[in-house]
Amino acid sequence: MPPQVSTADSLDEVARADVRELAAAIEEHVGQPPLSDQALTQLAAAGLRHILVHDGDRLTGYAQLAGSSLELAADEQTVPVALAALEPLPPDVEIWSHGTRSPVGPALEARGYHVARRLHQLRRRVRPLPAEEPLPDGVVVRTFVVGRDDEAWLAVNAAAFVDLPDQGGLTIDDLRAREREDWFDPAGFLLAERDGRLLGFHWTKIHTPELGEVYVLGIAPEAQGMRLGSLLLQRGLAYLDSRGCTDVLLYVDDANTAAMRLYESAGFARYDQDVLWAR
Repeated sequence: MPPQVSTADSLDEVARADVRELAAAIEEHVGQPPLSDQALTQLAAAGLRHILVHDGDRLTGYAQLAGSSLELAADEQTVPVALAALEPLPPDVEIWSHGTRSPVGPALEARGYHVARRLHQLRRRVRPLPAEEPLPDGVVVRTFVVGRDDEAWLAVNAAAFVDLPDQGGLTIDDLRAREREDWFDPAGFLLAERDGRLLGFHWTKIHTPELGEVYVLGIAPEAQGMRLGSLLLQRGLAYLDSRGCTDVLLYVDDANTAAMRLYESAGFARYDQDVLWAR
C-alpha cells in the first residue's frame, strides 16, 4: 500500500505527539533536529497548514506551512513522497533543510530549488571561559521574570532583529509557547538594563546535560557600541558552565557578519548549517 498523504488545519494531542516522536527519531539518525523550535511550538497553533504522510498507522513524514515558510520532517524514503505532495503549493513557498545530513536538501536541489539563505551552526567548548569583564556604568544584569518582562523583551527583540523577521517577528504567543516548553528556564535568560530600561539580552537553552546553546543574543539599537554583546556572551557561557554544560552551540545568519565576527572571536567555529531553499 503506498504512503497516504493528508492535510489538516490543526493537530490533536495524539498527532502532535506523533510529530514530536518522528522529529526525535530523525534527529537521532541525522544528528540535527528536522524542525525548528518555532515549528515545534506551533504544533498546537491555529492558522497553519499541516501535511502528514502515513505508512499504515505509522507517521513517516510531517510538513508545516506557516505563511510562505515550510519545514519538513521525514525519513529518507518519505522525503520524495512529501515533496511530490507539496508541489501544488504556491511558487513563493520556501523550504528549510536542517543540517548537512538532512535528506531534504539534496531532494530539493534535485527538484531545481536553489539556496536562498544559510544559517550557520557554530560550536565551541564551554571551557576555558572568557574573562568576565565589568559592565558599563549603571548597567546591571538580572534574570528574566515571566509575565513582567515579556513586552519589553519583545520590543527589544523586534528592534534588534528587524532584518530577520523569523526572529524579530516573534509575538507574545510565540514567547509564551516557549515559556511552556520543558527546557525553558528563566535563570538562563539574562537581561542587561540601565535605569530599568532593557538594553540587551542573552537567552540560553540547555539541550542535554552536556550541550547548551546561545539561544538568542540581541542588543537594542540605542545600546550598540557598548560591547554588551560580548559582555552578555561571557555571562551566558558562565551560566551554562555552572549547569555542567561542556559544549555550546549557536546559530547565526550568513548575512549577519557582525555577529559572526563576535562569535568567531570568542572561539566559536563552524559546525553545521541550515539552508532555506526557494524555487
